[in-house]
Amino acid sequence: MVLATSVADFWRRWHISFSRWILDYIFKPLQMQWRNWKNWGTATALVVAFIISGIWHGASWGFVIWGGLHGLYMACSVFYKPYQKKLHKTLGLEKTKFHKYWQIFVTFNLVSFAWVFFRAGNLKDADYVVSNWFYGVKGLRSGFLLSQGRLPLFILIITFMMYLATSYSISSKRLVAVFCSNIYLRRLVYYTLLLALLFLFQQNNGEFIYFKF
Repeated sequence: MVLATSVADFWRRWHISFSRWILDYIFKPLQMQWRNWKNWGTATALVVAFIISGIWHGASWGFVIWGGLHGLYMACSVFYKPYQKKLHKTLGLEKTKFHKYWQIFVTFNLVSFAWVFFRAGNLKDADYVVSNWFYGVKGLRSGFLLSQGRLPLFILIITFMMYLATSYSISSKRLVAVFCSNIYLRRLVYYTLLLALLFLFQQNNGEFIYFKF
């Protein structure tokens, strides 16, 4: 799921049975109903289908916004997709590793942004998270990434960037060989993973979120 290259690809990987249910019983009937609207009909069907999927999780505006955002992402792709290949070809990005990693990066951030509304207790909490997203980024010591409770996010970002850097510069077939032969690279990865385990471990006695539904 983390390596999904688009929101549509994310939904193909995540919660497959639920995704198929949305596709077969909500989206397709709506798309057929509004087929005369062409792309606008498909886009509207996507937005409505995903808003319904949000309401399915619970009667909360956070779930509605979460579903609506995913629907909006998918709807925008309906209009953008015809020009996508032409744009990438013009920029010389077609079938390049950078292009793939850029798609992963954008998809990860779009999906993560939507999760804020899914997980927040209410809209006020979601608004606080979003409005303070990059608070104090100029002063890292007191800023978003390194402030209390946010260091794990910083570690995750560094780890992800390390993965992209090694994958971009070294072919996948040589990656294992280089990792095994380079003691400094191994130590860097080991220490990073150790720090991630230390900082990400939390005692959480809360119940599984789906028990509420």
